Amino acid sequence: MASKTIFTVGFQLPTKDIFQYQSFHSNASLLDADIILFEPNLVYQADYINPTFQGKPSLSESSSTQCMEAIMHWREELKMAFESGKIIIVFMKTIEQVFYSTGQKQYSGTGKNTRTTNIVDIVENYKMLPIDFTNKKVANGKNIKFTQNASFLKPYWELVKDFTEYQLYFEHEKTKPLILTKSGDKVVGGMLQNDKGGTILLLPPLKLPDNFIEITRWSKEAIQFGKSLLGQIIAIDKALKTSIESTPAPQWLEGKEFQLDIEQKYFDEINTLNQQIEEIKSQIEQKQTELSKHSLSKKLLYENGKPLEYAIIDALQTIGFKAENYDDGKSEFDIVFESDEGRFIGEAEGKDNSAINVTKFRQLESNIHEDFERDEVTVHAKGVLFGNPFRLIHPNERKDFFTQKAIDSAKRTGIVLVNTYELFEVVKYIKNTNNQDYAKLVRECFKNTSGDIIKFPLCEINKE
Repeated sequence: MASKTIFTVGFQLPTKDIFQYQSFHSNASLLDADIILFEPNLVYQADYINPTFQGKPSLSESSSTQCMEAIMHWREELKMAFESGKIIIVFMKTIEQVFYSTGQKQYSGTGKNTRTTNIVDIVENYKMLPIDFTNKKVANGKNIKFTQNASFLKPYWELVKDFTEYQLYFEHEKTKPLILTKSGDKVVGGMLQNDKGGTILLLPPLKLPDNFIEITRWSKEAIQFGKSLLGQIIAIDKALKTSIESTPAPQWLEGKEFQLDIEQKYFDEINTLNQQIEEIKSQIEQKQTELSKHSLSKKLLYENGKPLEYAIIDALQTIGFKAENYDDGKSEFDIVFESDEGRFIGEAEGKDNSAINVTKFRQLESNIHEDFERDEVTVHAKGVLFGNPFRLIHPNERKDFFTQKAIDSAKRTGIVLVNTYELFEVVKYIKNTNNQDYAKLVRECFKNTSGDIIKFPLCEINKE
């Protein structure tokens, strides 16, 4: 592997003999490097005199001067390195802002009462780059997809994917998008090139694990990672240099007089394969949609709010009820469901780390009375409270599902209590067996239970 001089500015990588670290305050020339790894980082400015001033750190006068000199130094160095044909990899970390002293003074009052105030302004870490983005937004995530121009990055990404996540969306009119968010509408990685071979590669930042450092030195795992990273950085450098050195095909080369018969054969085969790929993608998307519908019942185990409501409605439909959200513009109920066994109005509630309490009873009773006031309703619906307690804990480790107050209120009002974990077991069995006799027994449980926790006939499962 050819020897390359690689500078890291603003952050360190293992090890010194591979990556040459340059501090924020260094006056190093980037023209001495073959490859530059740069992270726009202001955390090295630790001389904060007022960390909470308007929610941002504030630099002392001396630190302000040093900070602004360093920012201007790196901006100019990066600009010259880019114009000289260097490969620069910028790790796009989150936005950092600090207040700094401009060196100007503001005077107020007169005579002995004259007061002098330092005039301050805000500087951002991205002021270091010779790029003025049209838009930047802080956002964190790991799910990404590559554009067709980013194939050279895939081996690198396989190495670092566990140690990186994007921290920023950004826009720049001359930057070629390489990495997008999973939905494909935001750029989180890109590339800017000039005709002299200079490249600024904008990538999500690295976050190395704590076990890469053993007291004051790099661990063996860190050193091995550093060597692998070196190989991938060199590969990126080579790929970019090759793409730049290769002359793009001129437009006129597409004329029929330059076409080879054998080319058309391969074009046709490629088009056929692309069509097959699109058909397979469509089939996969359809199957994923069907899978998500069949997997909806799993949300009975961990969701709350609207997602829990939708999962309950799906479960009730599986059991054989006609179930839906109800909203006629005047009345709005979480869940209305009915069958030959009766008509019911339900409320759903999930709790992160506690049992289901009495908070939903008043709403549920109000809904039952409001429903009965409708002209087409002649019998009071039975109220059902669906509870998903301790929803973030494994079902086997959950304690009491309903508080004693909730149980007492159910007895007083006749409201039925349903534990959605047990409802999941019922739905799972029906979906697996299509046992409609068992589904009817479950519906009868809703009919016959009043003022108590519903006990589904799980013994029927054991008989199968």
